[in-house]
Amino acid sequence: MHRLVIVSGPNRGSSFGLMEGENSIGRQMDNHIVLSSSKVSKRHCALVVNARDVVLRDDGSTNGTFVNGALTRQQTLNSGDKLGVGEFVLELVKSQVPAVQDPLQSGVSENQGFPKGFADPGFGAPPPVERITIAKASFKDAVPEVEAPQDPVGRLVAIFEGKLMPKFYGMLMKTEFRSVAGTIFLVMGLVVVAGSVMPMQDLAEQSIRNEAFIRAKILSREIADRFSPNFVNHTESLIDFSFLETEDSIKSIVITNPSLQIIAPVSRLNQIYAGGFEAVFALKAAKMFREGRETGIGMVGTDQNIAVWAEPIKITDARMLKPQLAAITVVAIDFSGNMIASGGLGVVYGTAAAVGGIAIFLAYLILMRLSAKPYEVLNEELDRILRGEITRVTQEFKMEETKGLWENINTAAQRIPKSASESMSLSEVSWEQRLESYRALSEQGKFAFLGLDPNLIVVSMNEIFTEASGIRSESIGQPISVAADQALSALAADLLRVSSGSLGRFASDRFSFQGDNYDVIAIAVPNGEQSGLAVLFKRSAG
Repeated sequence: MHRLVIVSGPNRGSSFGLMEGENSIGRQMDNHIVLSSSKVSKRHCALVVNARDVVLRDDGSTNGTFVNGALTRQQTLNSGDKLGVGEFVLELVKSQVPAVQDPLQSGVSENQGFPKGFADPGFGAPPPVERITIAKASFKDAVPEVEAPQDPVGRLVAIFEGKLMPKFYGMLMKTEFRSVAGTIFLVMGLVVVAGSVMPMQDLAEQSIRNEAFIRAKILSREIADRFSPNFVNHTESLIDFSFLETEDSIKSIVITNPSLQIIAPVSRLNQIYAGGFEAVFALKAAKMFREGRETGIGMVGTDQNIAVWAEPIKITDARMLKPQLAAITVVAIDFSGNMIASGGLGVVYGTAAAVGGIAIFLAYLILMRLSAKPYEVLNEELDRILRGEITRVTQEFKMEETKGLWENINTAAQRIPKSASESMSLSEVSWEQRLESYRALSEQGKFAFLGLDPNLIVVSMNEIFTEASGIRSESIGQPISVAADQALSALAADLLRVSSGSLGRFASDRFSFQGDNYDVIAIAVPNGEQSGLAVLFKRSAG
């Protein structure tokens, strides 16, 4: 089994197991081995592993792939070879994995290789079996293990940074930031609306149920107290509560005997009280009253939106030793008219969603502008640096996360020659080194970059230029007339002619790649007595 160990660069000491077949290396999350660095291409290279050897293949990376310090396109690797990928140096190591005994061979004879008690059939001992478990390398392999925090806050932070945020980082590598942020705001807005409206709705409905229940209870007791004398005087036929039945919320009022035979209203005299939720409840209540329950009882039917209360009517006379159950008052209140209907509920949710949506959209716009403005200012100041108008950028916005970016840009800006005498005093170096500072600035400003020597030979380019133009890094070392179409070749010749002649001089133009318009700035880059060309392409706003 082979593995790669980072011996130099970020995450030094981390290792990645190699599986048989192709193992891709790059900065994108879908690679087998992920190296997070701007100097590593999305698909940088691959290691093809088989039973005999390990073969390195460069996949058209921008900065190239090195084996033991030598740039290479394809090469068979040996254990101990060092692989240079961007700022990472990885060493190929061959691991010796001990054989794992098969559980089925436990108790096998050391001499014969057969289970005890069985004769050797003459075929000899079976060959030993090695079982090797190969794990696929992933982003987690590149992250050194750290001790888990013990405090509650630390655990929450670890879960947030270690489990939740990597999912969003993965989304951001595939989807535009504005879309990711907009989706997060939308989901959070829906959660807030649902989380605020639903409890209020439940609270309101519960209050309506309680009010109906209390009303049924009070009304039932009032009728029982009012008409108890009628049962003492045997004038039950005079009971009249028809004036109460006209109220909209009262579904029914009845007075029955203990056997649920209706006594009042007179219109239902001697009928058996049956049918409906309230009748079923009255049957249960009557049984409890006959068994000795002294007080009334009630219930709310949430499915039927009905609150019902049953109150016993007890009378006492000289012939009785204790009060006897004479009748039962049953009052049913229908509170469905007070509940929020489905259409009304939709209006409530719609109103809350509209108000919340406006607020969330406004917050989204503010956040987008707050996050974008510092980079807009940075791009403007980078343009001014490239034109020679200023020598450094100034961080005016209080954003601690971008402090390092500003410092790196100012450090890179100091590497740009400021005068002809300074440039001429420098010893002549390679064109790739001379153009490197401009390339670094273009990476920070997210510009497409193309570096040319005085003979219009392609010296370097960045990945943004490759994506915009379709010209790959294999064109480095070729004339621009061979690597690109006639339009780009003519543009490069014109830019070199206009900008060359003095240090810091530049030329500007416009160009189109695959239907997208770009503003072009070309800067003369001296090296000895000759001038090369640093060309930056910035996507036009219009």
